[in-house]
Amino acid sequence: MYQPLIVSGITFLITSVGTLANIAVFISTFKISSMKSSFGTINKNQAVCNTIMCLIFLLYVCPMQFSDSTIFIQYSHILGASAMAAYEISHLSHLLTALNRFCAVFFPFYYEKLFSKIGTIIMIQAIWIVSIIFCVLFYEIIGCLFTYDDVTWTFGFLTTQKCSQLTWYTDFILNTVMIIVTIVVNLLTAFKAGKNSRSLMNAAGIQMSRRQKQRELGFIKQTFLQGISMFAGQFTYYLVAPLLSNPVLLFLLASLWAFMHAVDGLIILISNKEMLEVCKLKSSKFSILMGLF
Repeated sequence: MYQPLIVSGITFLITSVGTLANIAVFISTFKISSMKSSFGTINKNQAVCNTIMCLIFLLYVCPMQFSDSTIFIQYSHILGASAMAAYEISHLSHLLTALNRFCAVFFPFYYEKLFSKIGTIIMIQAIWIVSIIFCVLFYEIIGCLFTYDDVTWTFGFLTTQKCSQLTWYTDFILNTVMIIVTIVVNLLTAFKAGKNSRSLMNAAGIQMSRRQKQRELGFIKQTFLQGISMFAGQFTYYLVAPLLSNPVLLFLLASLWAFMHAVDGLIILISNKEMLEVCKLKSSKFSILMGLF
C-alpha cells in the first residue's frame, strides 16, 4: 500500500514545482524587454504547453494514483490524447524556437519578415492544430489509445502489435528526429552567434562584457540541458522502462517524458539570469507585502 503513496508523492512534487516554474517563465517574459518579440511569444507558448502537461498529471494522474476509479480509467484516453498533443506541441515549439534563433543569426535581413508578430502567431496556431489533428487521428480514430494504466500508475499505449509498430514511428522515431534536428540547429546558432560577437568585439577593440558572456553560456547550457532532457524522456519510455520490474522505478521512468515538461521550466529559469532576477524581485515584493499583514 505504500507504493501508491510514493508515486503520488513524486508526481505531486515534480508537477507542482514544474507548474510554478513554468508560470514564472510565462510571467517573466512580460517583464523582460528582450522577450517582447517573436522569440518571447514562442517562449510564452512553450510555458503554456508545459503548464498544461504538469496540470494533467497534478490534477488527474496524481488523484488517480490514490483512487483507481474505474470510470476515470475508462475515459482516461481523452486526457492521454491531450497529454500527447501537449507533448507534440512542445517538441514543435522547441524546434520553432531553434529556427527563430537560427534565422536571427544566419538570415537577419529576413528575420522580421519570417518572424513578424502575426507570422509567429500563425505558426504557433499551426503547431497546435497539426499536433491535435495528428494525435486525434493516430491515438483516437485509429484506436491506439493512450490510457491510464493502474499497474504502472501512468499513461501508456495499448500493447497490441499494431499499436507498438505505429507508435514506434509516430512517436519515438518522429520525436527523436525532431529532438536531434533541434539540438543541431541550436548548436550551429550558438557557434555562429559566438563567432559573430567575438569578431565585432575584436574589430572594435573591446572585450565581451560579463553579461554577454553569461547570455552565450546560458544559451548553450539551456540548449544542451533541454536536448538531453527531451531525449531522456523518449529513450527511457521505449528502451529502458520495458526492462524494469520494480513498479516504482518503472512508473518514474515511464513518466519521465511528461516530467521533462516540469524540468523544462526550471532549465529556462536557471539558464536565464534576467528571468531569475525578475523572479527574485517578485518574491521579495511578495515577502514585503506579506510582512505588512
